[in-house]
Amino acid sequence: MEHRLGIVIIGSLFSTCVWSAQYDVQVRVIVERGCQLVGVTRNAGVDYLGMLDFGRAARLDGPSSPLNAALINTRLPRLECNPDTTYQIQIDGGQHGGTADVRYLALGPGSPPIPYRLFRDPGRQIPLQVNVPVSGTVPDSGSVELPLYGRIEPLQQIPPVGLYADLLKVTLTW
Repeated sequence: MEHRLGIVIIGSLFSTCVWSAQYDVQVRVIVERGCQLVGVTRNAGVDYLGMLDFGRAARLDGPSSPLNAALINTRLPRLECNPDTTYQIQIDGGQHGGTADVRYLALGPGSPPIPYRLFRDPGRQIPLQVNVPVSGTVPDSGSVELPLYGRIEPLQQIPPVGLYADLLKVTLTW
C-alpha cells in the first residue's frame, strides 16, 4: 500500500492541470477615398510646383516662334489616390489676368504684355481655360501625373527687352 501511495504522490507532483480558452479577435481596416500629392507639399511656396520657362528669344515674331515650354521640376508633381477617385485641377489667370485660354507675361506696369496659353498635353492640343476646373478620374494604377505645357504664339509687335513673368495659382481638389 505504501508503494501505491508513493506512486500516487509522485504522479500528482508531475501532473499539471492544463486549462485553455479560445477567443475571437476582430481585425479590420476601413479604406477611405482619398489622395496625396507627391513631389510637393500642401501650401507650398512660390516656384515649388516648378517653372514654365520659355527660354530666351530676341524676337517673338520670327522663325523661332512659337515658343514652347513644359513644367520644369526635378520631380513632377503627381496625385496618388484610390483608383476611380475624381479630381479637379484649376489654374487662375495669373498676376496679369487672363480670359478664355489666354494669360499674360508682363515686364512691368505700362509695358505691353505677352500673351501665352497653357495646355494639358505635350502636343498642346488641349488648352487649360482660365479658372475653369478640369475633371479627371484616377486610373487603376492610382497615380496621375500633373503636367503643364505652355506656348507663346508669334506676336505682331516686338516687345521691349526684359524679363517677362507671371505667377499662376494652381488649385487641386479631390
